Amino acid sequence: MCRITLRDSDFYTTFAIGNDNRICNNMKKNLILAVCAVMLAGCQESLEERTAQQAKKFTAERCPMQIGMQVLDSMVFDVPTRTLKRYFRLTGDADHDGLDFDLLRSSLIDELKNEPTYRVYREHGYSFSYEYRSEKNPDVVLFEALLTKDDYGN
Repeated sequence: MCRITLRDSDFYTTFAIGNDNRICNNMKKNLILAVCAVMLAGCQESLEERTAQQAKKFTAERCPMQIGMQVLDSMVFDVPTRTLKRYFRLTGDADHDGLDFDLLRSSLIDELKNEPTYRVYREHGYSFSYEYRSEKNPDVVLFEALLTKDDYGN
């Protein structure tokens, strides 16, 4: 009699399969492959979940981050809309509403198209949201942009 015992924490399951060793060995292999496949599938995170965790970790470890006359306050990934959102503050001479926001939008699109960091996200059709607030008056949103695959192409 061939017996296969699977151990899951304190729970044991034993299968009695029969007397034929050839069948027993094939059943063992198939059962082991099935269990491994289920375990591996259970360990895999979706790209969306991984992106959300990475954005949260980045924000916790690196934000606020000074980048020239802007400060990246946080980054969040919205799973349902598949949108990577970044929140900035404009500082110093950049902290006014007279900036060329068409040029800013264009440079953000160029960054998405050319930066290898975004390749995987572009390939999966993610959207990118940018919000720029005034440092002097945080209630004032100076610029917002939502860039989709129609903006950055593939």
